[in-house]
Amino acid sequence: MKQEHLVGKVQTVLGLIEPESLGITLPHEHLLTDLWCYFAEPVEASEKKKAYEPVGLENLWWVKPHSLSSLDDLKMLDEQVAIKEAMMFKLAGGNSIVEMSNIGLCRDPLGLVRISRATGLNIVMGAGYYIAISHPPEVADMAEDEIVEGIVREVLEGVGDTGVCAGIIGEVGISVPMDETDPKMLRAVARAQRLTGAPVNIHPSIDDDLLLAIIEILRDAGADLNRTVISHMDGFGFSPATRRKVAETGCYIEYDTFGHPDILTPLQGRIINMPSDTQRVTDIVELIGAGYLNQILVSQDHCFKHCWASYGGYGYAHILRDMAPVMRVKGITEEQIHTILVENPKRLLTFAPATAWGKSAG
Repeated sequence: MKQEHLVGKVQTVLGLIEPESLGITLPHEHLLTDLWCYFAEPVEASEKKKAYEPVGLENLWWVKPHSLSSLDDLKMLDEQVAIKEAMMFKLAGGNSIVEMSNIGLCRDPLGLVRISRATGLNIVMGAGYYIAISHPPEVADMAEDEIVEGIVREVLEGVGDTGVCAGIIGEVGISVPMDETDPKMLRAVARAQRLTGAPVNIHPSIDDDLLLAIIEILRDAGADLNRTVISHMDGFGFSPATRRKVAETGCYIEYDTFGHPDILTPLQGRIINMPSDTQRVTDIVELIGAGYLNQILVSQDHCFKHCWASYGGYGYAHILRDMAPVMRVKGITEEQIHTILVENPKRLLTFAPATAWGKSAG
């Protein structure tokens, strides 16, 4: 496929659609994924036993605060369960899901095709690489040009020999501290964006200064920051000042951990002060008041088995079913809710014309 055919369209796993067909969209979810790279086996014998038990109602009390030490909780592999869970979103009024599992998260293009056909939902698939600890060994030695070519191929031709094409570059994972491959990956992502016209989603470092450094690298490499999403702006505990600075760059601010428990969660050597859903809405009200309505995205980032309703979680319908009413109580208007749930994802996911700028820095 030539890039020109993508301009003004949204690319789903079933092909190109008109942006108006997206409707209510969850811009950051996982339907089939495996967070194997995060598994941290406990040391104590009794805790180690819990780490290998299947997730169930009887052990959710332990699983939720120890997700990264529950091997089964890291695996969302059942296609039939994924279909049932996604249907809950559709029945609540949802239309589209952006599935952010890319290389490193056991991406399943044909599985997503089957889920899309079974549910009638539009599914947009991610391209590129996740966080460094999940990279295949060869990535460290890959030239920047080679990474660019691989991402472009996933968008224009499809993943592997599946013929299923990605509609967004991401979620591109950056470590804390930055891995030596991260700047190269960010430059490659910026160049691939310019060559394809695709949107970009960044899984940032859990550090305010590093987050701003990531954006600088992308800007210097020619990325279109107005079509770049910074994920986990809520769940990674960034300060209000940092959120404002990110908004000022033109990036989308994604509040994508709705429904995750508000507990102190360890990740990458840091303790994340996870906010409550009510606090997330309060933050969004403040961002709207500051003039950033058109840059706000909301989602749930269901990447743990316990997030599925089948395992005691809220499921993919949580924002529509439970949080939209809270938004209204907090003073967010119907028009503003429509902007956040429909118009902002539509603008983001619509392909732009390619631009030729951007050779390898090396």
